[in-house]
Amino acid sequence: MEHVSPTVEEHIAKLEKGLMSGRGRWIADFNESHRNFRLGDVEFDLLIEGNTRMKGFLLSRLFSFLLNPNYPVSCFVLSTKSLQKLDQNFLKKVLALIRSYMKKKEVKWSWLFIFSSERTRSLKSAVEKIDDQTFGVVLIDVDSKEMFHSDSYLGKQAKRFVKV
Repeated sequence: MEHVSPTVEEHIAKLEKGLMSGRGRWIADFNESHRNFRLGDVEFDLLIEGNTRMKGFLLSRLFSFLLNPNYPVSCFVLSTKSLQKLDQNFLKKVLALIRSYMKKKEVKWSWLFIFSSERTRSLKSAVEKIDDQTFGVVLIDVDSKEMFHSDSYLGKQAKRFVKV
C-alpha cells in the first residue's frame, strides 16, 4: 500500500488538535481556536489563543497562580494554499499585522506557523533572520518535511508544537 503524504490542511488540523489538547502546555494553556481569522487584509487559516497560567489540580493550580505570570499568548497559522504569493514583503506585512494585534490585545508572545506545499527556499533566510524575542516564526515545507525557524527562543522551541 502506498503512503500518502498529509496535505497542508491535515497538518493545520493536527497542530490545532495538539495545541488545544495540551501539546503546548510547556509554555501556555491554549484554550480558544478561531478558523479563517481575518487580520487587516490577511486571512489566517487558524488563530489559537491562550495564556501562560496553567490549569491543574489544587496544588499545581495554586503553584501556578503564585509563581507564574498570566500572559496572553497567540498562535497564528497561515498556509500558502490561500495566498497568491508569499515573499519577503508579504512576510514583513504579516509580521507587522501580528505586532499590531499583540499591542492591541496586550499579547506577550506569539507564534506564526506558515505551512507550504510549494518550494520555500526563497523565504528560508528571511525567516531565519527574524530575531524578535516576542514571537517565533516557523516555515514548514510539507512536501520535503523541512522546518525553518526564526532566530528567537520562541522560534527555536516552536518545533515542539508541530510534527511533519
